[in-house]
Amino acid sequence: MDSPYSAPDTPESGMADLNQRQAQILEAVRANGAAAVSELAAQFSVTTQTIRRDLKVLGERGLLVKGFGGAFAAPGVARYTYSERHSTEIEIKRQLVEALRPFLFNGATIFVGLGTTFHHLHNVIADFPGVLIATPNLEVIYTCALHTDATVYAYGGYVRNKDTSILTLGGGSRQKFKFDIALIGASAIDRDGAVLEFDPMEVELTREILTQSRKVILVAHEGKFDRKAPHQVTHLDDIDVIVTNSDLRSHLDNATALARLQVVTVAPDGT
Repeated sequence: MDSPYSAPDTPESGMADLNQRQAQILEAVRANGAAAVSELAAQFSVTTQTIRRDLKVLGERGLLVKGFGGAFAAPGVARYTYSERHSTEIEIKRQLVEALRPFLFNGATIFVGLGTTFHHLHNVIADFPGVLIATPNLEVIYTCALHTDATVYAYGGYVRNKDTSILTLGGGSRQKFKFDIALIGASAIDRDGAVLEFDPMEVELTREILTQSRKVILVAHEGKFDRKAPHQVTHLDDIDVIVTNSDLRSHLDNATALARLQVVTVAPDGT
């Protein structure tokens, strides 16, 4: 059965009549999470006044957020489309999720973060009875509700098991959870060990979850390292376990972040 939550690849309405430079500025800001006016002026060989006018147009359309001396990727806008993210490293993501098995247990209360990395998690969860899954990830909600016996809590309400109906609860209910395990992803991991995201709305949610979790597991494939994003969620120092297919030592300037971190490395053959 196909998921009803697959987002179509349609152009954003606000981009319809952008000129070539404005479209390229938008791509540059989204690629790095942020960009300075002076850097953009040098890149496109125009004045800073021209860049500011372009940023004003893009900001008014909600495509980015203007800041002092620069611009940031707009909150609530995905850096990559659903299809782009879903098709990236599909088999690696499946292997990373399989590597979570030793950390799960019957009856666990588990938070699952956003991102396509967790879209095959239901295959693992199905082997652990009595689990409660709490997540804002619609694909995880859909697959776990239909294909496992887990109780699935969507932020906003419960998804009726073996159905797609959300039973709405009153506000503030997510504060009541104490998670045994929090499974989170990242848009980028800097060389100093900072765990980064593009969307400040996602940052706020994840930070809140970290304070409510007994064990935090970061799942990140090799493509997440040495990338940039503007918002820091947490640091590897505050993560308990990282599951990856990368050699962390080659991506960190200071290996002390690995001292207390349990590292699970998935080999290319999935072992």
